Amino acid sequence: MINKYYFEFSKLYGRMMRLEILMKHSLVSSVVAYYKENSFKVFNKFFYNKKRQERYQNNKGNSFLAILKNPQLTDIQKFTQLVNIMYFSDILFMILCCKEFFQPEITEKFYFKVPEKFSGLVQARHVLQDLRNAIAHYNFKDYEQNKQRYVDALLLFEIHMGQNIKGVLQFPKFKQKPSIRTILLAIKDIRPDLFEIDINRDDELEYFYNKHRILLDLCDDIALFNNYEPQELPSPWTVLRQMYLIKEPTKHSNEFDIFETPLFKDLK
Repeated sequence: MINKYYFEFSKLYGRMMRLEILMKHSLVSSVVAYYKENSFKVFNKFFYNKKRQERYQNNKGNSFLAILKNPQLTDIQKFTQLVNIMYFSDILFMILCCKEFFQPEITEKFYFKVPEKFSGLVQARHVLQDLRNAIAHYNFKDYEQNKQRYVDALLLFEIHMGQNIKGVLQFPKFKQKPSIRTILLAIKDIRPDLFEIDINRDDELEYFYNKHRILLDLCDDIALFNNYEPQELPSPWTVLRQMYLIKEPTKHSNEFDIFETPLFKDLK
């Protein structure tokens, strides 16, 4: 079981962490821009909830109370530092359950794509928390049973936050398990810039390897979303070679039928 999901968990963990970091940054910037120096006071009820404070107690002390009781911090500094140390579950609670957050000026700045209705995110909130717990505790059995719900919830939040979907607002879903070539063609339709690499351009050189990394990551994400198992994912070399065949097919027209070699037979 570990061999089956270890790679998948590592990718999901990276997506979750990037989403959490973006949410914290956006939460601070959007709330402070609206409430300014009153940001901390407006959310006093949230911050001074005793049950919430107890969750931050450990053998080294209580990081939450240490910030609340620090007289040297301004209210904006307290608000910022508290948000930065908060658990993901508390971040989700604040943005989806605190009425003080639901101001158009805040939500329009916080979200990349403001939901028409927040009920979808509210319902997905606990699903996303369960996914994070499954990853944190290596609960492969739970993940296997709820994989589709978990992946859909994560993607929903990523879409509205504009995070870690690499310019893609929705992963393509195929009726049948697609070949890697089919996935790459779908990526080319939605992110053609990933196929447009010119190493002779000064401003492109630094981004050259980044484009490859994004393409590989996106290809893996779409493959997993379309029922690939982690062990079935092709090597980076295979994906990039196929990408260049799609990008410049005429270069190989006078060579040999590369798709008849063992390495590429599965890419037809």
